[in-house]
Amino acid sequence: MRAMSESETLTDLERGREDCVLRFADGASFRLDYVEVRMSCPCAKCRPRQENEQRLIEFREEVTRLRLDKPKAELVGRYGLRFQWLTGCSSGIYSFELLRNVAEQAGTALD
Repeated sequence: MRAMSESETLTDLERGREDCVLRFADGASFRLDYVEVRMSCPCAKCRPRQENEQRLIEFREEVTRLRLDKPKAELVGRYGLRFQWLTGCSSGIYSFELLRNVAEQAGTALD
């Protein structure tokens, strides 16, 4: 098992109403909309819906129709988080590495 790098180690999660701020051990911070977090769910039910453009479009439409209130978040081991959404899937375990990748692609870097 390889060790996580500082860029893959989440040190803080600040949950707002519509988005969250993720802070990593290397000092990088990102603001990320909950829609983007939900769209990247790695569970067996959601992952296949992210495999091609058409399915991804349909998935995004479904997710944006859902009410995405601030989810609960629980630490899973030393490597990830599980978000508990009031609507939709709550079974995915988001590794810190996955959260960093999503934040870099879809989030806003903060100073």
